[in-house]
Amino acid sequence: MDKNYKMWSHKYDFAEINTKNYKDVLKDTFKMSIRKIALLSMLFAIEIVMTIISKVVMGIAIPMIVGVYTIEISFFVILIIYIASNYLYASIIMVCSIWFRLLLGSEPIGLLSMMISDLVFLTSFAIIIFFLKRFILFKFKFKNKNLIFLFLIIFTSIISMLVSGFISMLCNDSFIFAMYWLQNDNSGYWEMLLWVGFGVTIAKYVVNLILFISVFKVITILIKQSRT
Repeated sequence: MDKNYKMWSHKYDFAEINTKNYKDVLKDTFKMSIRKIALLSMLFAIEIVMTIISKVVMGIAIPMIVGVYTIEISFFVILIIYIASNYLYASIIMVCSIWFRLLLGSEPIGLLSMMISDLVFLTSFAIIIFFLKRFILFKFKFKNKNLIFLFLIIFTSIISMLVSGFISMLCNDSFIFAMYWLQNDNSGYWEMLLWVGFGVTIAKYVVNLILFISVFKVITILIKQSRT
């Protein structure tokens, strides 16, 4: 069977899957070659470095907001890992890097909240971008496919950050705040914390999206040269 790659020129993108090529797509997506292991190891190392920078440097530059929230700047690396590999590997690395923060002094409840937020974002992103690539990017011919892909990523990220923000707010209201021994005394402080949390979540993903966009061209070159 002739392999007609629509995205990376040397391997199938997962959104290209169909009944005829599914074995090759799954192989390209999940098989761990030496080059893929090297690529993921390098990206994981970058994620850990950004995690440390986010914890130490950003913790000084941007103190905790209302004593609860902080803005992390390492999530854009997870997006890179997702684009370079798949949802499974990106999720595993993301969860590992989140709980690595325990070694940096972060408290577990905040990390649980971060993990829920980031998993919701990544899951929403993976589902939406799959259909956008399948029915838009691969359906029509574009002069600059990478530019259209970037626009789809931006659109998907906006939807995903809104979904993550509302799910995080729901989790805070349902059990996260209770784990901090906070109580709703109907003074308005509870609702204020919920909406501040929503705003901080959106701000976090906006910052990370900007960082991702700034290195997008390098990412596509890196993936194409990795020959995974």
